Amino acid sequence: MLAGMWETTLRVTCEQNVDADPERVWALLALPVALTVMPGRRFAFPVPAEIPGTDRLCCLIVAGRDHARCAVLDVREEVPGQLISWQTRSTRPAGKQTLTLSARPRPGGCELSVAVTDVVPRLSKASKQRYWRHAARAWADSLRAVAENRAPWPPAGLPADVREASRVRPLPGQTEQASGAALIDADPDAVWETVWAPETARLIDPGTVVWAGPVPGSPQRAAGEMRYRVMREPDDRFTARVDVAREVTEGRAVTQRLGSPRMEVRQRVRPADGGTQLELTTRWETSLYTKATAAAAAEEIAQQMQGQADRYKALIEKA
Repeated sequence: MLAGMWETTLRVTCEQNVDADPERVWALLALPVALTVMPGRRFAFPVPAEIPGTDRLCCLIVAGRDHARCAVLDVREEVPGQLISWQTRSTRPAGKQTLTLSARPRPGGCELSVAVTDVVPRLSKASKQRYWRHAARAWADSLRAVAENRAPWPPAGLPADVREASRVRPLPGQTEQASGAALIDADPDAVWETVWAPETARLIDPGTVVWAGPVPGSPQRAAGEMRYRVMREPDDRFTARVDVAREVTEGRAVTQRLGSPRMEVRQRVRPADGGTQLELTTRWETSLYTKATAAAAAEEIAQQMQGQADRYKALIEKA
């Protein structure tokens, strides 16, 4: 109730006359690639799975000046050939922001419309309204340019500028770490293949992770590889985590979480008496926690690492 008192809803609409076949315009608007051409460095790609409680999810990587983040959107409404509306599923509350694209035939082409609905703090409504007016106009201009063949079709794979913004950087300052380990009764190669496979995240945590896979167009088994997982939250939301590989060799990898706070995970498998030793270590900036909370945070992360190692062990040995 209190949050609603301090928030308000803004709506912005921008229309463009497009000199292109309506079917071509709709082919662009109906796909997640239409979100890629929004202002700034962005890359949208579909989640290739039917997930209960959703219509059609997609992930949207948004690259800022010195960081990147990943949002999750879902189709809220669609009238084939006419209108598609995307709602945010990773915001609090879910659906806080809605992006609607529509096309209406006219002589010689069609009328393209971009509409934005956003719930914002009342005190910042004016600045947010100005931002969305500019962004909606720029987005409509970009969609028109693509539809009229004056700009290339958005890529299905990771664009170079988003890849550059998503590259890993060393953790600054002092760091802390916590680890977990398990002795697994299996061959080292089999353990490594399971640990490194993106889809394993869903197998070891099916109650939370609804889908996991590689980011389309990122390198495979090399520095720069990006993998994502979509997670179901308890409040009707779906969030995404993207990990970027800093280094990958057979049996060893170092990955960093995209966005903030920056955390690094080291995975290592090696032969040991009785099977294969799996070691998982998370490293983070000391400044993330106060002195009063640092010890408890380290213990919680260590428990998470040990729990993950145990779940890998159970999955691999069962297989």
